[in-house]
Amino acid sequence: MIDRRRIISGFACALGTTALAQVRGRTYHIAWFGLTAKNSAEDDRINAAFINRLAELGFAEGRNLTIDWRYAEGKSERYAEFAVEMRDRGIDLVVTGTATAARAVVEASRDIPVVTWGITDPLSTGLIASFAHPGGQVTGMSNFAGDLVPKRIELFKAAVPTVSKIAFARCPECARLSGVSRASYDAAFEGYRESARSLGIAMIPLDINAAADFSSAMASIGSQQAHGVLLAANQINAKLRDDWVAFEASHRVPVMVDYRGFGCLLSYGPDYAAMFRRVAEIAAQILNGVKPGDLPLEQPTKLEFVVNLKVARTIGLTIPRSALLRADEVIS
Repeated sequence: MIDRRRIISGFACALGTTALAQVRGRTYHIAWFGLTAKNSAEDDRINAAFINRLAELGFAEGRNLTIDWRYAEGKSERYAEFAVEMRDRGIDLVVTGTATAARAVVEASRDIPVVTWGITDPLSTGLIASFAHPGGQVTGMSNFAGDLVPKRIELFKAAVPTVSKIAFARCPECARLSGVSRASYDAAFEGYRESARSLGIAMIPLDINAAADFSSAMASIGSQQAHGVLLAANQINAKLRDDWVAFEASHRVPVMVDYRGFGCLLSYGPDYAAMFRRVAEIAAQILNGVKPGDLPLEQPTKLEFVVNLKVARTIGLTIPRSALLRADEVIS
């Protein structure tokens, strides 16, 4: 068990010397390896949190910082291309939210620091030695999305009491590319299935390894008569965001995600704006000369359950008052 108070306390002390290490006259160059360039208003808000916090710490675009934005758009092989490109350009640091992208950077160069904001299980991927002492070139934050799946199932049942079968939209290929073994991946799903079973819910796997798999996945949801869909946090589902939103509205099947900006009925996950501010602080430390392997890889301390009543009305669903009272925010 990680002592988050100790980690955050030490982190705050280190931030006190952030500005002292900046090199006057130097322009710092970082890259952002993202999922998709199609931004929602929420995406813009959390990206701004990252950029603004960097500026507060002395790294401002147009003054001493440039940021290259690259997006895989559901094609994981692009991360390797981006990594080589940035290695050749002498990048100072890469920020990314996937283990696949982080691994691509590590394989392209042993010198480029990587700051993560969304790797589900960095230990299983082998990218870090431990949360307290990562030891290599990768640090940042984990969204521990896998650990939150049982809680998402519980909240799904609270918001939609009639649900008895949920399709879990996952990407085995994403896990393989990130370095997670199939045995570990399957064991995690069996754990989710047991959590669902304890609530009277049958959970069925819905494998989507590429955006082109979406149509067949929709057919599977219909044939297996799933009453709801729970989306795993991965680059394929991010690419398919508009498709999932349209599916939910047209088929009147509730969908739960980890991210409020996705636009579906339910979400439960980190406060990403707060997370991105912390990621900016970690990036600033590294730009100032701290080795990434010496910085603990943190986990978010603020989680939020959001219910979107606009979507509920569209799909003809009434959310129980008890569930609304549990929500951190209700979008009406």
